[in-house]
Amino acid sequence: MNQSAEAFIERLQRHDIKYMENPQPDGSHYVAVELAGNNGSLYNVVMVFGADGAEFRIRIFQLGKVPKDRVRPMLRTLNGINEEYAWLRFYIDSDSEVAAAMDAVITPGTAARVCWEMLRRAFSVLDEVQAKIDGVLK
Repeated sequence: MNQSAEAFIERLQRHDIKYMENPQPDGSHYVAVELAGNNGSLYNVVMVFGADGAEFRIRIFQLGKVPKDRVRPMLRTLNGINEEYAWLRFYIDSDSEVAAAMDAVITPGTAARVCWEMLRRAFSVLDEVQAKIDGVLK
């Protein structure tokens, strides 16, 4: 098993966070959680641990469906959010949904702490910016 993913899963278990995991044949490992933000939004988070245990990626999908006539204002809003917040990047994906991403280099020894802090930071930022995203979509 991927040692970095294993260390992080142990942290999720200590905090009683339900998760789904999907180890890949190449040694990479997917971990997914669904958590509710303080604003009532439900966030679908996929975390990918690279096969070597040194790469970590967070992807958060379905933050809002962007109609064609709202793409330009949404891009302006997301650019502003990206300037304001470090690490977590917001973008419009190929399904015209707002998504967010965060990447890091880790080791099995740092995985539990670093990945946990990144997940907490992602949710903190999402709670702060979801209203801005929703405002463009209305």
